[in-house]
Amino acid sequence: MPGKRRKIEEGVGAVETPLSAIAAARARAEAAVKCTAAAEVDVAPSALPWPSTPPWPGTDTSESKQDKEDKRPATRCPRLCSWRNDPANVLTETESELCINLSKHATVALIGCFQFKLLRGAVHINGANIGAVDHAGQKNKLHRVYASAAHPVLKMRGLDATNHVQFVSCQEPTVFARISPLFDDLWHIRSAHQPQRSFAIVTDSAQDALSRPLIPDVSTEDWLRASEHCSSPPAVTVVTGSPASGKSVFAKRLGNRLLTGLGKTVPPAAATCYLDLNPAKQEYAPHGQISLVMLRELNLCPSFTHPSTRPVGSNPDGNEMIRAHPIPADLANYMEYYQSCIDDLFVAFQHLQSRDPTLSLVVDTPGFLAASVSDVLARLIARLRPHNIVHLGDVEAADGEQASILNMLYTTASQYRSTVHVISAQAPPSATIRSQDELAMMQMQSYFHARDSRKKLGRLSTLCWTAEPLSHMKPWEMTYQQTAGRRQDFVGFSVYAEPIEARSLVHALNGSIVHIVQSTSAVLPNPYTGLPRTAKYQIPYFRCNEQTATVQPLDPRTSTLVCTAMIRGFDLERRVVQLLVPTVVEPLLYLVAPERTILVSGCCNTPEWAFVEDGYAKDRAAHEGNAEVSAQDTGQPPWVMRKASVERMGYLNTVRRVRKFQT
Repeated sequence: MPGKRRKIEEGVGAVETPLSAIAAARARAEAAVKCTAAAEVDVAPSALPWPSTPPWPGTDTSESKQDKEDKRPATRCPRLCSWRNDPANVLTETESELCINLSKHATVALIGCFQFKLLRGAVHINGANIGAVDHAGQKNKLHRVYASAAHPVLKMRGLDATNHVQFVSCQEPTVFARISPLFDDLWHIRSAHQPQRSFAIVTDSAQDALSRPLIPDVSTEDWLRASEHCSSPPAVTVVTGSPASGKSVFAKRLGNRLLTGLGKTVPPAAATCYLDLNPAKQEYAPHGQISLVMLRELNLCPSFTHPSTRPVGSNPDGNEMIRAHPIPADLANYMEYYQSCIDDLFVAFQHLQSRDPTLSLVVDTPGFLAASVSDVLARLIARLRPHNIVHLGDVEAADGEQASILNMLYTTASQYRSTVHVISAQAPPSATIRSQDELAMMQMQSYFHARDSRKKLGRLSTLCWTAEPLSHMKPWEMTYQQTAGRRQDFVGFSVYAEPIEARSLVHALNGSIVHIVQSTSAVLPNPYTGLPRTAKYQIPYFRCNEQTATVQPLDPRTSTLVCTAMIRGFDLERRVVQLLVPTVVEPLLYLVAPERTILVSGCCNTPEWAFVEDGYAKDRAAHEGNAEVSAQDTGQPPWVMRKASVERMGYLNTVRRVRKFQT
């Protein structure tokens, strides 16, 4: 929208399928080395004294390293892989590369960031079967892996009798540990004798230089059988289960299996669709939405390394965002809207499948759908009519409620000839350096710091990140009321949350995450006169429905999510709201029409991580002895105020965000 907005200064029941040849051989090999396999998989590390949240600036961290080691409990080191650093297994080695021999059924695990290619043979990693020559005839194709210490360490398993794998160093992603300790100590620590090596092979957790509780990646045989049965395109597969059961892990592995095929029996798919219905834990987008993504790239990286996906039509060789909708953080009053968004995304998939009948769909459902007996999951299955339903749980230990859910799955599946696979749930790790809430914050922070890279890895598009705090980012200005010099740039604010008093709206929105939505509805209010406005600052907002006491959400059939933004602040005199938008999605803002644009709030948590980035940056500069940087006084970020400011705001009937105040 040039000239209208600018940047400042510038089956019937469960069908038991037979084991494939690969799975049967793998089972025989594991049975032959039962003792080694038990040590590799079953031993869990004890909890280490990692803080649940990183220390904030000013926290006393003077405890000596010896004191910390004395308090650390004794741990049992789990086996991460079976590969041994013998001369026969190391083919070539340089400062930045390593080429190894991986025998059949042997596993190797690496920590850090690297690219790899198969020079001979074939391997299995995270559900993908990768060979030295792919089905298109391309040899030695590069694949990128980011192996974070905050996630289970992926294993690479040899499939042929002889497998030669070359690992190459690459640059670490999300290079902004200086503004967030959540991104510190995630990757391999480069050593003095190998300063260019960005990865390391780890056979057990004791080998880690930082003594982090590295967790082995475990894939059971029932997971392998289910993924093999669901990998014959075209197929619609719904993955269900209780929270923290491993649904997203299985869904990612199934997506990788579809993209790589199954030997000579099942050819690989050129693309597959991924319907992510968990608004609190998105894989290819920031949270607060549900999305339909076209996958063409293998997923061998944690979600915070790909928090943004290019829009449809802009990346024919990589992943593309087909369609997305914002979802309220509290679904209690918006369940019908949630279901209508699912219907709209499934219609979008059907439209794609009508042009490509071989297209498959993997549906990752949130845990709350299977956590209680309700008709939401049954209606979802009735709407999608999937070929396969994969439920993660413990059948033998299922309580009455879980037994009712399984009975519902079998009953519903029998009506649509779906096949139900009940597989074991993943046990939550006993020790981890990041909690699920911290991983969610990392993904949102990674999204806002992401920008496009001109470099490409083969056909893979890459992201890079800016290490400066968001306070250094130039915001976009959008006028919320027409002035003598500018027309209004959007219709108004729609808050999908508990009702907020009009006079408190500016305080509630300041510093929050919003979704920019484009609507084609013919019943949108006039952007100049059709909405009520706050009395003092004239901010337009959608009024609550008198019957439901909530804002009526936009119709998903006539609206779609453009991107996620953060409100930097309001210029109340100029009637302007300032938005922080990642540079990777900035081109999308030029395509939206003012009379069709709505800013939706209430779908994301308060971005606490953004309020302290400047404090972390100053603290890190002071510890590193950077006198020039630490001496600079950039002042408070626009969304942070001193604690003394509370006194001038009054005490009663005032919306406050306590975390946004500093002493």
